[in-house]
This record gives sequence, C-alpha cells and structure tokens, in this order.
Amino acid sequence: IDPARVHSQWQFYQSLDPEFVLKRLTASLTPPKSVRLSIVEDRIVAEGEAPDTWIDRARAAARQLSAGGPEFDISKVRDVSPEARAAEHWQHYVSRLEAQPGIIVAQQTARGGHFYISGLRDPLAADPQELLSGTEVDPARVHSQWQFYQSLDPKFVVKRLIASLTPPKSVQLSIIQDRIVVVGEAPAAWINRARAAAQQLSADGVALDVSQLRELSLAELNHLREVIQATDILFYSGKVVPGPEQTPVLDKLADQLKEFAQNARKSGVTARFMLTGHSDATGRETANASISAARAETVRALLNKRGVAPELLLVRGAGTFEPAVPENSRTGSSANRRVSVTVNLD
Repeated sequence: IDPARVHSQWQFYQSLDPEFVLKRLTASLTPPKSVRLSIVEDRIVAEGEAPDTWIDRARAAARQLSAGGPEFDISKVRDVSPEARAAEHWQHYVSRLEAQPGIIVAQQTARGGHFYISGLRDPLAADPQELLSGTEVDPARVHSQWQFYQSLDPKFVVKRLIASLTPPKSVQLSIIQDRIVVVGEAPAAWINRARAAAQQLSADGVALDVSQLRELSLAELNHLREVIQATDILFYSGKVVPGPEQTPVLDKLADQLKEFAQNARKSGVTARFMLTGHSDATGRETANASISAARAETVRALLNKRGVAPELLLVRGAGTFEPAVPENSRTGSSANRRVSVTVNLD
C-alpha cells in the first residue's frame, strides 16, 4: 500500500492487555531490583522485598487498576523497611520462645519502637535473654516480665526429682512415652521417698512409675555395720585423748570404716558415721557434756589421720545421758567413758 495514499487518525487510549499494563507499571513504579513483576494467568504478580514507601505506591496502583484492568497482586512483596524488619525479627523471637518447653507467652506487643512481653517461665527453662541472640532484636528495646511456675514437662520433672531425691548410682530415671520410669535397686528408705514423690506428682497429672524398683540387699554391709557399732573407744577419767592401748582399736576401726564406705558406694548408697562422745557421772553435768563432745572430736581427728574421709564423720556429745551400763555397776564409770559409732546410710 502506498503510504502517500493512506490518511489515518488515532486517538490515544491505554490498553488493559496485561502485557501493556505490565510495561506501564514497570515504567511508573520503577520496582527495586529485589522485586520481580510477571504475568500469571492474566494477573500481574509482584514478588520480592521492597521498602514500605514503594509498597504503598504499588497498593495505590493496584486500587486504580481494579476499576477494569487486570488484577495487580502485591501480597507476595515483603516489607523491608526498618520498622517492618524489626517487627518481623520480633515475631521470630516470640515464635522461638513459644516453642520452648517451660515457657508460656501470655502477652506480647510492640509500641513506639519497643517490645513488651510477659508470661510464665520455669526456672529450668531456657533463658529468654539468651534466646535473643541471633534474632537481630535489640535487647535494649525488649521489656519482659516472667512469673515463676513449675512446668509439668517430663524433662523438667526428672531434673527436679534428681535434685530432690538424689537417687543412688544404682537407680536410673528415664522418660518413656511421657511417663517417668524409675529402674534399679535402692535402700528401702529411698524407695519410700520415691513412692511419696510419685503420689504427690500423680495429683498433678504426672506419672512416676516406681514399680520396677527393687530393695537393695545390704546383707554383707549389715554384718560389718554390726561389728563397727559394737566398737567403743575408751578413755581414762577426765581425759579427752584415748590411752595408747586404744591405738590398735582405732587402727582396726579406721580400716572397717573405709571398707564399709567403699562397699556402700558400690551398692549405690552413701555411708555416714556418727561419733558420739560419752562420759561417766563424775563431776558436773555441763563439764561432762563438754568432755564428751571433746572426746568425739578427738576420735574424728585420729580417724582422719588414718585415712577416713572427714566428710563421712559426724560428731556429737551425749554427756551422761546415754550410758552403756548403769553407773552403779562395777564397771559403770570406765565403760561409760567412751566414743561409740553409729552407721547411717543415705
């Protein structure tokens, strides 16, 4: 066709074809490199990250297009303004807290650039302040208030049970299907404490199974225990240091105490030895009480020198109140000037 013979007149208009709309949006909005605009099923979709000022302009453009043009979807554009980033980091921190056992978030809000959070926290739970690390939340802008409570999470209950019951080495506590199971051998006294704890926990809805506990057999220890408790360290009248004839008795007693303590540890229990000082009825009661305590302290020092651990030895003075034999008997006074030993197992 000869162009010289063609006479045309075109009126301006803006086509609503998505391809043309996309070009015009790109030219007018000048999206940042972090935002990509594309056509998806006759819709124009924006994806990526942008400052809130650009997002506001894009929203205005979307409202204008909705009058008849293709839909402009900006729901996939993340706000990367400092305030939005701070709010996003804060929500990440809150989610991190909510996932922690032993922490219950009751309220959380952001106000004036500061963040406020409150709730319940078990002392054994993670430290909320330490959880801020790596979240990019400024700790100086966080105001928190945590009330004390004890979580019934089995992990925390086990820790508290171990701290309060101090189970012997022969006993193990484990979590099986949200139940706390105690397995092993223990002295009868410890088993009774564990049963009492189980009854107390059951009222809170926590199952502590002690049915697999067996009473520890201490037959071998009991024989040595009787021998030790039948031993007395004797003293002369008015003296707080035993005579030289008591040296073999002290040597033998020290060996027995060390043997008993070692065997007790192997059995999963701890031995303690109470050294009780006694006196005869000669003299004033206050003086007798003082001399009886001094005799017990002396024997402890002598046993320490012979290798008995000091933390295993306890002392007390009984004065004249726990005589071995009546004072009016033939051997009363000499038999009552002594230090006796009592064996206890924990």
